Amino acid sequence: MVIAILATLIGLLLPAVQVARETSRRLACQNNLKQIGLAMANFATVRQRYPPGQIQRQPGHPRISWAAFFLDFIEQPSVQTDWTSVVDKDTPAPDSRLYFNAPLNSICNQKAAATVLPFYLCPSTSRMHSSREGPRTNDWNRDGTIQPSLYEGMACIDYSGNAGVNAGYSRYRMPNGTMYSGSNGVLIFNATKSLNAGIPLNRISDGISKTMLLFELTGRGVNPPSGSGSSPTAQGVWASGLNCNSIGPQSMTRPLVNPPTTDAAGAWSDSPEQSLFSDHPGGANAAMCDGSVHFIAEGIGDSV
Repeated sequence: MVIAILATLIGLLLPAVQVARETSRRLACQNNLKQIGLAMANFATVRQRYPPGQIQRQPGHPRISWAAFFLDFIEQPSVQTDWTSVVDKDTPAPDSRLYFNAPLNSICNQKAAATVLPFYLCPSTSRMHSSREGPRTNDWNRDGTIQPSLYEGMACIDYSGNAGVNAGYSRYRMPNGTMYSGSNGVLIFNATKSLNAGIPLNRISDGISKTMLLFELTGRGVNPPSGSGSSPTAQGVWASGLNCNSIGPQSMTRPLVNPPTTDAAGAWSDSPEQSLFSDHPGGANAAMCDGSVHFIAEGIGDSV
């Protein structure tokens, strides 16, 4: 009888413990986004503009992400950035600086790109792309070596920059009924060569407290080449410029928050048109331009 009572009590307590743990993880995720959002807001205050979504210093080089441009404002000692010229991209850097004038997937930047930055990772993330193990990408081509040229061994990110609402889709319209034009977000796709090309503060016409800056898009890694002559795409690497996305798929049947699949048509596709996605029950977190964080519930916008 005593054993039966204990078993019943344990059965009742386990769900409560799991809920408490997830609540703690969700709060930790919100704190990550708040740190990032406030650091980017401080960057914008100093420079009068947000960092660009991507920088491509040399033609043909993989683009480097917004996530690398404001680390000085978040007191992040593990990785610093460097704008100096690079003589030999095939020689490992003497430190963990990320060199903007060397390809992201070069040996020179291997150490920096492999450095895990905990505030870029959601602690609730459990579903992961097959190219990812924990906080880093793995040997996804299974040849027994970690190759930076294929974005293997690189640290991941569970948050995406907001490139805006999808333009030209009838599903998304402005209050006056017209469809959005292109490049309407804060961290847009357009690759630039300078931090001065970021979106100015005076372009945030709806107010910084009402404009989304970042949103959860968890579990991503590296998608293999899609065909002969193509390259792998590193949406889930924190230093990769491919981690800015426009919000909302064209399909009317795919939810704007937490789509049910993570396949090629879902949150881990090559498409820059994405839904918010997380392993938090009921929704996903998003940071606004003023550094505030909101939990966006599943079902929002499904009737649009």
